[in-house]
Amino acid sequence: MKTSIRKMTLEDIDQVRQIYTLGWQNAFRGIVPQTYLDTMNLADWAPPLDGAYVLTDETTILGTSSIAPARDSAFDGWGEIISIYVLPHLIGQGYGHLLFEYVKEKLLEQHYRDIYLTVFEDNRRARTFYEKHGFSWNGERLPLNIGGKALIELRYVFNK
Repeated sequence: MKTSIRKMTLEDIDQVRQIYTLGWQNAFRGIVPQTYLDTMNLADWAPPLDGAYVLTDETTILGTSSIAPARDSAFDGWGEIISIYVLPHLIGQGYGHLLFEYVKEKLLEQHYRDIYLTVFEDNRRARTFYEKHGFSWNGERLPLNIGGKALIELRYVFNK
C-alpha cells in the first residue's frame, strides 16, 4: 500500500475524529473507564491544524499525529508530541513507526533538541513503542482524572 504523510486539512477532520475515537477505545480499554470510552463524542472537537499531520493511502486516513511547542511551561523550549494514533487494525504493521518518526523529525527540523510526550502508566504497549523510538521515562508521574478514575501519566523525553 502506497502511503504518504501530509498536514491535516479541514476536510480531514471527520476521519481524524474517528481515528481518535477508535484509538482511545482500543488503546485505553482496561485503563480508562469503559463507560467513558463507550460514550466518547468528539463531534465538536478537532486538533489545531497547525502541527497536525495525517498518514494516508491517498483515499483513507490511516493515522494522525499532533505536535506543538511544549504546552507545559516547565518545559519551555521543548517540542511536544501531543498524540499519535493509527487505525486499530493497522497496529503492528509499521504505520505508527512511519508517522512517529515523521513528526519527531518535524520537531527536530523546528530546532527542538528536546522533545517530550505523556503516556498512561498502564499503557505498556505504547511505553514500549516510545522506548524503541529513543524516548525514556524521566521519572515524572502526572496525576489526572478521566471519567471519574484517578490515572497516572508518565512523561517520556527524547534528547538529541
